Amino acid sequence: MPKKVLAYGAALAAAFFYSVNQIFNKRVVLAIGTLPSLVLVYLFLTLFDFFFCFLFGDFSIPSQRALFEIVLLSVDGAAAIGALFESFKYLPVGVAITLANLSPIFLTLLVFIFFGKTPSAVKLLAITLTVFSVYLITYSGERKKVSLKRYLLPLITALGWALFGWESYRLLNFYHLSPFALAFYTSLYMFFIFLAALLAVYRGKKYLLEAVFRFKKALWWAILGGFFTSLGFVLSLVPFRLVEPQEAPVVEALFTFTTPSSALFSYLFLGERLSFKQTLGILLAFVSLLLFFLG
Repeated sequence: MPKKVLAYGAALAAAFFYSVNQIFNKRVVLAIGTLPSLVLVYLFLTLFDFFFCFLFGDFSIPSQRALFEIVLLSVDGAAAIGALFESFKYLPVGVAITLANLSPIFLTLLVFIFFGKTPSAVKLLAITLTVFSVYLITYSGERKKVSLKRYLLPLITALGWALFGWESYRLLNFYHLSPFALAFYTSLYMFFIFLAALLAVYRGKKYLLEAVFRFKKALWWAILGGFFTSLGFVLSLVPFRLVEPQEAPVVEALFTFTTPSSALFSYLFLGERLSFKQTLGILLAFVSLLLFFLG
């Protein structure tokens, strides 16, 4: 099989698993609450990331400075994913993931603000279309049921993921950290952040055990959510090892299929319906992301 075909297939598979995982994550959130679900999901995600790093990666950290940046990255990641999980309580998965997937737009704006690098005309068009898609998604018929403030949660995730991607690129290329090690250590530290928050807010482990005992399926949903997240990450690494650097935007474009697929899966498995404007906004966001990467 040609390397390009294998790379694009892996990218689509990663997008598929990154869509499926949120279905299970939302089930856990609705069953036992945001913080307990974060603790459970990241417990199993850390175990799966450890397993993959043990098989394919390297656990070494090159310096104390790199460790410090990993910790800061984990704090940013915890805030981003925490906002996303909280948004699942109020928004359909398709809407939440679409808004969270706008992180490349935020990253481009950050590069412009800090480095003065003006986006190309095509990227500016993509950003404009994205802003309009956000308008369609948020100012729909659902606004009577959902406060507009709730839509800020996945947008916080998008900003957090933009920072996460920026710093991850630095750690991988400046410190030459193993991608598998980066996944493991960030998952590990994020798990400890969530556990510390749970211990501070609730009755700690007792509360978590009681919640899982009441909703036994939540444990299996958390396992599946952690597994599909870890598997999606591993598959997302494959394309970049098989294609030439100039083909990387195509791979990134394939990852954006999580936008429509998340909406589709949330309808099929969770029965979440969207208004016409929201559906149009999600499709427009998908097109704008494709234009952003392929333009």
